[in-house]
Order: sequence, then C-alpha cells, then structure tokens
Amino acid sequence: MNSMSFLQYRPTKFSLVLSVIYCLVSCFAWTSSSASADDQLRKVQRAYIDTIKPLLKVHCADCHSGDAAEAGFNLEKYDQLDQLLNARKKWKKVLNRVAAKEMPPEDYDPIPDSDHTAIMKWLDQLLNSVDCTTINPGRVTIRRLNRVEYRNSIRDLLGVDFEPADDFPGDDVGYGFDNIADVLSLPPILMEEYLNAAEKITDELIEDPENPAYQKTADGSQFKATDQSRIDDLSHVMIANCTIKHTFKKIPRNGEYQFTIRAWGTPAKNAGPEMVVAVNGKKIGKRSVDAGQNEPAEFVFNTKLRKGDRTIEIAFTNDLYVPKKEDRNLIINSVRLSGPMDPSPQQLKLIPPVEGGRSKENKAARKTINSIASRAYRRRATSDELDRFMGLYEQQREEGENHAMALKYTFQAVLVSPYFLYKVENPTAPGKKRMLTDFELATALSYFLWSSMPDDELLKVAGQGKLKSFPVYKSQIKRMLADPKSEALVENFVGQWLQLGHLEHIKPDPDLFPGVDDQLREDMATETKLLIADLIKRDASVFDLLDTKYTFINHRLAKHYGAKTIRGEKFLKVDSTKYGRSGLMTHASILTLTSNPNRTSPVKRGKWIMENLLGEEPPPPDPDAMQLEDQQELTGTLRQRMEQHRANPNCAVCHQVMDELGFALENYDAVGKWRDRDQANAIDARGELPDGTVFEGADQLQQTLKNKMREQFVRCLTEKMLIYALGRGLEYFDECTVDKIMEKLKQNDYKFSTLIAAVVTSDPFIKREGAPNN
Repeated sequence: MNSMSFLQYRPTKFSLVLSVIYCLVSCFAWTSSSASADDQLRKVQRAYIDTIKPLLKVHCADCHSGDAAEAGFNLEKYDQLDQLLNARKKWKKVLNRVAAKEMPPEDYDPIPDSDHTAIMKWLDQLLNSVDCTTINPGRVTIRRLNRVEYRNSIRDLLGVDFEPADDFPGDDVGYGFDNIADVLSLPPILMEEYLNAAEKITDELIEDPENPAYQKTADGSQFKATDQSRIDDLSHVMIANCTIKHTFKKIPRNGEYQFTIRAWGTPAKNAGPEMVVAVNGKKIGKRSVDAGQNEPAEFVFNTKLRKGDRTIEIAFTNDLYVPKKEDRNLIINSVRLSGPMDPSPQQLKLIPPVEGGRSKENKAARKTINSIASRAYRRRATSDELDRFMGLYEQQREEGENHAMALKYTFQAVLVSPYFLYKVENPTAPGKKRMLTDFELATALSYFLWSSMPDDELLKVAGQGKLKSFPVYKSQIKRMLADPKSEALVENFVGQWLQLGHLEHIKPDPDLFPGVDDQLREDMATETKLLIADLIKRDASVFDLLDTKYTFINHRLAKHYGAKTIRGEKFLKVDSTKYGRSGLMTHASILTLTSNPNRTSPVKRGKWIMENLLGEEPPPPDPDAMQLEDQQELTGTLRQRMEQHRANPNCAVCHQVMDELGFALENYDAVGKWRDRDQANAIDARGELPDGTVFEGADQLQQTLKNKMREQFVRCLTEKMLIYALGRGLEYFDECTVDKIMEKLKQNDYKFSTLIAAVVTSDPFIKREGAPNN
C-alpha cells in the first residue's frame, strides 16, 4: 500500500478531547430518568382505534392495505398497543411523510387541515409516549467476533498479526454494520477456517526445531565458484583450494539457524580434505571431511543470522595433488539451511524457559494456560476449564512433545473455543434487569473503542471488581481513548456508517475519468477518515461535519482537486475552500461512491443523504417503475429527464425528496471533481423540498441539514453509533435512550466527546434485561 493510512496522521493524540470526555462521563449517572406513564400509552391506543384508524382508512387505505401494500406498510396489521409500539420506526416515517405533505401523493386529494392536524398530533403522541420511567436496556444475542475483531484479538492475545485468509467467509452486515449479533452466524466452513487459522497462528508463534519454518536445500551443483577454473566441469567437485558460494533468500527473522552440509572427500597423505565455512564473509566453522563416496557425512554448523538474504561460502583449504599417486578433493553434495532453531521473542514472552524437570514444567504450563485462557475468554478461566486444558497438555507430553510444543496444541484449543470466538454474556433471569459484570463491561467497552479484547490493565481492574465503580470506569475510558487502538473507532465505525468500504468496488469509466484507480479511491477514503478523526481529536461539534473549512489531502488528491502546491504521500491539512469544498458532502469519497460509472446520480446521492445523515430509509422502488436509462422518451438535461421520470406517480413519492437533495451536489462530477457545466449545459444545483425549503449547491444543502434538519441529523448519528456500540438493532424502547443522549448533546454544544460518553454510560450499554416472563 503506497498511500499513508489515516492512522499515520497523528500530530497529537486525542489529548484535548480526552479531558473533556473524562469530565462529561463523570457527569452522567448509571440511572435513568422518567418521562411518561402507562395511562398515556392507553390513551394513544384509544385515540388510534376511535379517531386515527378511521381517518387513515379514508385517506391512506387505497395504497396501504392488503398484501400488496405500498412500501410494505399495511395499516390493517395495527390494532393493539404492542403492534403500534413495535412499529414505531415505520410510524416515524409516516410522521415525516405526512409532515412534509409528501403523502398522499399529488394525484390524490390532500388530507383536510383538521384531519392532518389530528393525525400529526396522534403520531407525535405515539412517538413520544414510550414509558421511560424505567428504561428497558434490551438484550443482545451472543455474537461472534467479526474478522477485524478476530484479527485484533489475536494480535493483542498472542502478538501475532494474522490476517484472516481470503477464503474466510465475509461477515454479513445488519443495520449497516458488520458487528451485529443477529447476522454473525458460524457456518461449518468458517469453523473449519478457524481450525486452520489456529494451526497457522500457533505455527508462527511456537516454532518446532524439529520442523523449522524455513528449510531450503541447495544441491552442490547450484553453487558458484569464486574461480570457476577450480571446479571440475563446473560441478560440485572442489579442487585446488577453491571457494564456492550460494545465497539463501529471505531468511524470515533474526535468530539461530543451522547449516547442514552433506559432503565427502578423497584423502591424500592419510588426511582428508578440510572445509572452512563462512556466512557473508564471516567464518562460522571448520571441519575435516573423512567420509567416503559410498557414505557421505553431514556436517552441522549453527550460527546466528539476521533477517534477509544470506550467502554461504565453502572453502577447500588443503588441496594436494601428486600425479598418478594421490589427489585430495572435496565434494559437496548439498547444503541445507534450517531455522530458526531458537524460540521467537513472542514465544519467549509467553513461554519462558523452565528448569527443574517435568513437575516444574507442569506447574509452569498450568500458569501459562491460565493466563492465555483467561485473557482469551475475557474473564477468569474456571478450574474445570484449566483441568481439561492440562489434560490435553499432558497427553501431548506423553506422546513425546516438549513443553513448548505441548502448550502449542493447548493454545489451538483455546483459539477455537466459543468463549474466544464469541462475546459471551451470562444469561439474565426472565423479567429481570441487571448490570453487566465487570468482565462483561470490560469486553463491551474494549470492542466498542478498540475493536479488540480488553488489555491486561482493564482485565485487572475487572478482576478486582472495581470497573463498575463509576470513577474507575470513567478513568478507564479516558485511558482507552488515549491509546492508539482507539483509532479503530474511526476506522470501523465511521468507515461503515458512511459506507466508505464500498469505494473499493466502485469502478468509474476509465475513458471518462482516467486516473481514478484503486490507490486514488483509497486516498479518497483516507481523507474522510482523517477529517473525522481530527474533529473527534479537537472535540468539535458533530455539525462541523457539514461545514468544516479544511480537509486532509496528499499529492494525488491535490491533483484530483486541482491543487498544485501539495507534494508527496503525506496527508496535509489544507484550506478546502480554495478548492470549492467545505464539509463532508464535498469529499470525493462520498461523491464517487454515490455516482454511476459514467455519470452523477442525484438519486443515489439523495438516497445516501437520507439513509446515512437523516436516518430516513426510502421505500423500495415500485416494481412497475422503470430505470431512467430505460425510458427512451425522456429528453433534455439530466435534471429535465429526472423531472419527467418522477412525473410518473409510481416514481414521485421517492424522487421528490431524493432528487432534490442530490441535485445540490451536481457541481461535482461522478468522481468528485468540480465542474460548472455538464457537457453543453450549465449546472443547475437548486433543490426544493416538499415543505418549501429551497437551497442551491452543497454549502446551502449542508446548512439546511445543520439548521432545519438538525434533530434528524443528530438522531441519525446517535442511532448509528448506538447500534455499532451495542451490536444490535434498536427497538422502540431504545428511543428513550436516544432521546436522553440527544438531550445531553444539546446541553453540551453537540460535542463528539458528549456523544461517546453518553453511549458508554447508557443503560443499553451497561445493563441487560431478561426475556419476558411467560
């Protein structure tokens, strides 16, 4: 990878935001606040049955009833209170559509003002009437680690950077993220890959001296002579004091290696030939070769080598030739280089040498297994678990394995245990609520902030039973955010929230957009991640995402944006307004992944804004609606053709919002370059929403989101981060938590620190509720 990872841009750590988060966390309590009561909920249901349902039947039933209901929203399904509450997300969409007067469609009679007011009032009551007296923290399905978490956990557990192989099945995505418990299944093929991975990881960690990782053999004829006239027919027969050499490629690491030279000789004057061996010019040994042609001997030389290429030289130093009487020669059959023969630094760290015999080794083995299993399981390993692992260890010893190799097979068993592969929490009694245990809380916190297992300090605090002490909890949050591993929050949360990972699959037409290769698209994503990492580091307002006047670019992005003063791979902070850009929506990453290969797509751009910034999922297109390119009768500019397209009632419902949002970004082409014209036509970047809101261009669009749609934007970001933190989708009762977080954001100028602190102290993050009583 030639471009600098966003993780490499780090002028300072998150020092400023950390102290702010520390203070904010200290202000948040574990307890929940009250909001409304059961009688209000009953009033909502009565109002629905008595008043609202008849109104909806008059104004909405034509489209929203039966199995073929528009957008899959069948009003006939809703009668009971639980049905209404469980569908609050759908009713929220109804509220937004009715408020914007997008419903009913233009070809239907509008809802009379009195009915419109009644429906709006009832929807507001429904959406704000969940009983928050006691917040329901919900339940989380036991979930498997995803690929990123698995890799990071292996790194932090064993010090091995193992990237899951390409044949690992990809992680499924739910609610926009790949850490959702309900979709992270464990198919048989993945279990098989986990078994293979455990072998590869432990092979790299614990090297078997009887089967070294590096073994290369060179036949004698492969050697080159320093003076070829002294090699008999350029073969492996050495005569007349010559020196031969061969280079072994890519020694894997520093360590002790073994050269095994298979050779024989012809003696003279009752003495065999002598060979002197050197590596890279440094002598490592000398041997007298007394073996004959029928039984060649192997001569072993141990030496320490450094990683890289290494050249062995073999000198024949005592040549003797008496014509017709005696001829001393040295014949090299082969040379084998093996190693490393000594333990790796990682192995020595985990398995220090033990002296004192088998009993001492058994005691050390149990201690080592206890340490590895407890860290892998993110809790103390039980005595029964340790006994089973020790049984496996002792079985390997009885089969002839040494201490380290027996532990190697035990480690493999740990790595395929469900307690490592899954985030396991204790069951909660039906109808009861409970705080997470200290170990469970440590695991939740580390996988949210680090995408990895808790470190030793966090596990130590949890083991002491201190993590649920609020001062200790907030100090650990401060420490963890100061750790470079916290940048995983930007890499994994932001990358998936904004769908930046899709960029690698976007292939703009190379004839229309030359130079937009894999590397440039990677740079585009890096720019966006760097900006958000910097906003978090500065503890900026979340609204700064929409109008920040700076960005980070390297020489490739500078050229793409029309800047001529940036040189080199390093990403530099620059004034983005010089290049006609401010805010997230002007980044080439967002503009490219929301375009077609050959042109911009106001629909895709508008849909992306609705889904990722406003939390609005447009309904699926009508099956009878045709794609724009398939409607041959459409003519004119892209805007004119799209306006003709949405004149079709089947298309208007979705497009009257999506298109208008997307049109505001038309000054940027399909790969995010600025333009004033689209071929022969001047760009028209105006947009108008159904409620009459007008904007022109990206800046005004982002200001519209910041000012008129601010609550939708903040709620969307809050919900996205909460989903990612919890590893599950949000339920209707989670609205209490979302509202509470949003209120804290409002009170603290919408700072990023407030958002993170409010999430990690929220009831769904720190508590669980059991299944309802039957």
